[in-house]
Amino acid sequence: MADNNEKKTKIETCRFSHLSIKVHKDGTPIVHCSRKTIDDNHWCETNESACEQCSLYKSRYMEFPLTINDIESKKLDYKGFLHQQGGLVKVRPCGEEYGKKTYLGFYLGDLPLAITHSFNEESGILKAFTLDNPAIFVPELGKIIWGCESWWGEIKDEKEIKDITDDDISNVWYVKLAKQLMGQRDEQKVEPQETEQP
Repeated sequence: MADNNEKKTKIETCRFSHLSIKVHKDGTPIVHCSRKTIDDNHWCETNESACEQCSLYKSRYMEFPLTINDIESKKLDYKGFLHQQGGLVKVRPCGEEYGKKTYLGFYLGDLPLAITHSFNEESGILKAFTLDNPAIFVPELGKIIWGCESWWGEIKDEKEIKDITDDDISNVWYVKLAKQLMGQRDEQKVEPQETEQP
């Protein structure tokens, strides 16, 4: 659902608009309209003024009022994913308050981090389901640290009981990929272009 506290533009909320990894020379992001893939079989580069006037705008958020015919809820499942529940893990939270310290923790499983909803406009069915994330209980902190807010790994033997370093994080494949993409984005800044209004 859209945040009611902040007015967002159509280019930010349209379900057809997608940010490119490329940016204009002034640093503003390039936005593509995937609606064009249906009509013209290519991406259309667009801009805020064109999006504000587009008659085919469709919000990516649920907007009220809604007519709901049924509500479906996903059953909660606390099983672990590829890891043993209750197993020992090392975890380095990302927050500055933890000072890059690595803690010993217990993997509890992939637990609900939040509840979200989806709405099928044709059937009128509202679905409620959880967004699950690895939950790690850290006795020293007396709290759960989530996988999405940390670097962590299983401890299978005593040789793996060591700190998670900055070098360890830099050598993770998706961190390397992100750095490479960010480097390409900086190299590929393009001039803003005029686009036809839909």
